[in-house]
Amino acid sequence: MSSVPVIPRSPAVAALRSPGVARLLVLSLVARAPEAVLALLFLLRARDLGGSYALAGAVSGIAGVGMAVGAPLLGRAIDRIGQPVVLAASVLAASVAMLAAALLPDTTAAWVLLPFALVAGATQPPVAACLRALFGRIVPDPAVRHAALAVEASVQEITFMVGPLVFISLIAAHDPALGLGVAAVVLFAATMAFAAAREPREMPASGVRRTAGDGPLRRASIRALLAITVGLGVMFGAAELAITAAAEDAGNAGAVGLLLAAYCLGSLVAGLTVAHRGPGGGSPERALLRLVLLCTLGHGLLAVAPSLVLLAVGLVLAGAAIAPLFTVVYSLCGQLAEEGTATEAFTWLGSGLYAGAAVGAGLAGLLVNASGPAAAFAAGAVAIGIAGVAVTPFRRVLRPAAAPD
Repeated sequence: MSSVPVIPRSPAVAALRSPGVARLLVLSLVARAPEAVLALLFLLRARDLGGSYALAGAVSGIAGVGMAVGAPLLGRAIDRIGQPVVLAASVLAASVAMLAAALLPDTTAAWVLLPFALVAGATQPPVAACLRALFGRIVPDPAVRHAALAVEASVQEITFMVGPLVFISLIAAHDPALGLGVAAVVLFAATMAFAAAREPREMPASGVRRTAGDGPLRRASIRALLAITVGLGVMFGAAELAITAAAEDAGNAGAVGLLLAAYCLGSLVAGLTVAHRGPGGGSPERALLRLVLLCTLGHGLLAVAPSLVLLAVGLVLAGAAIAPLFTVVYSLCGQLAEEGTATEAFTWLGSGLYAGAAVGAGLAGLLVNASGPAAAFAAGAVAIGIAGVAVTPFRRVLRPAAAPD
């Protein structure tokens, strides 16, 4: 009797069929959508209250600073006492701050938004970091876990596309206060649903109170991954501003949305392809540096795109390295973080992105004024390239088999 050949199942399908993965992924994406537009929502609300662009920018910036500073503190608390309690407390504080800012009378001075923006940013619940830490527990197979991280890194691009469309274009553009209020309600509902799920409730807590010097950054491997995410943040901040400037210079400011969508599309498709095929052979640290090189080259080529059409094509190609790179970074972080520090380690990577993006946007603004969009694209490429060069001498500490460092 002939045997029926077994057709290997896609690691991505296996990941999504793992208990709880698809459900938690959807909840986390909904919870992350308001965070993706938080700074912009506060900027629009400040303008709505009559604030200048300078003041509105300060309000937006303070929200970003809050997110960068608050996330590791919340991650440390989650590692110590568990996900549900910290997520519930943080989302309550964030939602109240956002609703209070939305309900301020129209006669309120715009500067009053500053403390609300700071609190809302600092208490944004780190749902993404919680999900990645959960994958280490609920997806025991390394190949399937790698696929789960690849799917998560890919579909978060949908959050960056849908969030601005729903909260900004459809709501806040007409009523900034309503946009901020709706975002607060969505954030609260989705985060509470995530926190109430069985998997976060069963995630063990370390019970260990750690000091700043006793956290995940004491490991050289996590510091190396942080350097990569800072470089990525600078690259993102510079690229987004350069895209906007390039569209305006071409006399087609309305093309910004399509160009950003092309950027996200390349990342989405490439990430899902990686998830479907599973992790390739070779060492993960080599894959990391190879993807950093592709990011550098891809973003460098954007500086010489002669038209918006070719820029869109270049953005698809440049974006194709992003989700695969994040997949490797997140996979290594989960493997290399000391037990009981995984959530904080993931939040540090997010803080690196926030901080880098702020630097990248500021630097790109100066370069666009001085030389044009091409210089800003080139600066983003140089930033991620420098991060790769800085990490290369320490690549051995990124080998999971040699995790103690």
